[in-house]
Amino acid sequence: MTTLPTRRLGGLQVSAIGLGEMPMSLAGRPDEARSIRTIHAALDAGVTLIDTADAYCRDDSEVGHGERLVAKALAAWPGDRDRVLVATKGGHTRPGGEWGLDGRPEYLRRACEASLRALGVDTIGLYQFHRPDPRVPFAESVGALAELKAAGKVRLVGLSNVSVDQINQARQLVEVASVQNEFSPAFRSSRREIDVRLDELVLAARH
Repeated sequence: MTTLPTRRLGGLQVSAIGLGEMPMSLAGRPDEARSIRTIHAALDAGVTLIDTADAYCRDDSEVGHGERLVAKALAAWPGDRDRVLVATKGGHTRPGGEWGLDGRPEYLRRACEASLRALGVDTIGLYQFHRPDPRVPFAESVGALAELKAAGKVRLVGLSNVSVDQINQARQLVEVASVQNEFSPAFRSSRREIDVRLDELVLAARH
């Protein structure tokens, strides 16, 4: 395995470049063998962070497809699997192939248990709240993840698709190891979160 530049994530060293599994599970996905070869190629290239989610699937008949695929690929890889951090997410649903939300604590607890089984692990390396549910107080959803961490079901807690205010609110409840927001030339609505984080880093460097 080659070596890539690394970053610290929740006290762990992971490759600065990760692998997003999502395209391998949605409609139009490649066949399983090709997907596993892709994951192995990334691991051989030094990637030690793989991102997936229970909702990465065609519809609600195969929830957990992405997690099971990652688990199968890792089981067949001859390298050091202990160096690989698998991040998954809960909070999205896939009724009839659409994208729904469920941020209720009881749902997130069930989703986490299902993800543990799909990944074949006792503790999820990084578990992220996939997207805030406007019908559920944000603190209640994040509180469920804090409880899962305290119970040893989750090692690190992260957030996805959140605002600066939500990040700050979550940090009052649990240590937030990661924030996963989309940011690209075509999608720039997360610019404020990035600017705030850069300001924090500059202040920390000055002190």
